[in-house]
Amino acid sequence: MLVYAKKTRRFEYGKKRQINNKALLRLFVFLCIITIMLAATSSFFKLKRIEIEGNRSIPDEEILQVVNHHLGRNTFMIKPALISEEIKQILPVKEAKVKLRLPGTMVIKVEEREIIAALPYLGGFVLIDQNGYVVKIQSDLKGFRIPIITGLEITNPEKAKPISINWKQDLLEDLKKGLKYLSPMKAELSEIHLDYHEGEVSFFIYTIDGFQIYFEKNDIKEEKFMLLKSVLEDLRKRGMGKGLIDLSREAPVFKAF
Repeated sequence: MLVYAKKTRRFEYGKKRQINNKALLRLFVFLCIITIMLAATSSFFKLKRIEIEGNRSIPDEEILQVVNHHLGRNTFMIKPALISEEIKQILPVKEAKVKLRLPGTMVIKVEEREIIAALPYLGGFVLIDQNGYVVKIQSDLKGFRIPIITGLEITNPEKAKPISINWKQDLLEDLKKGLKYLSPMKAELSEIHLDYHEGEVSFFIYTIDGFQIYFEKNDIKEEKFMLLKSVLEDLRKRGMGKGLIDLSREAPVFKAF
């Protein structure tokens, strides 16, 4: 009987301990819910301040106009990823990282799109980055040393949106590939001309100091443009003057004007 009594007491103790653990868990969950409800309704956690970082040409005020409607919202109800997409849809930024700093501050760090070229449009110019996104639309190119792209007719350009053309959208992909490799040379170039004839695409690039570079769609490769850079440096050192550099061949060919 004594052995049986001991076993019974041990069983009852374990059962009480299990019940106590469940009660504590319920209490903990209840307290968490109450804490969250208080935080969600408390003015202490309302968004009161927005800080902007990383912008160079886009004024703080322009970014704040996009996100100011979030002021006064509870920070626990704000989703940074959605605000990031909101900014990128309206402003010409490549990236927008949004962080919340409790109790009531939002920090937005933007990476602006770099202007790489311009396209003529309605008497002015559409300035784009190397991915074809519209950064600015303005009447002149004052203050910019970038090439003008000709041979394309763009339609309804919108800031922070990619450009579109009336026909042959695949030409844009060819152009973007070319701009990627020409980006380091942008200050040396005056014009990039696309020529579309009988299904074939050709590119003519003009430098400020009088060189003309010719290549075709299949020549848009990193190694070709690395070679072009070396050829230009060599020709300039030797004072060869103006001429045509043909990149469409296996090896570059130079013909003086």
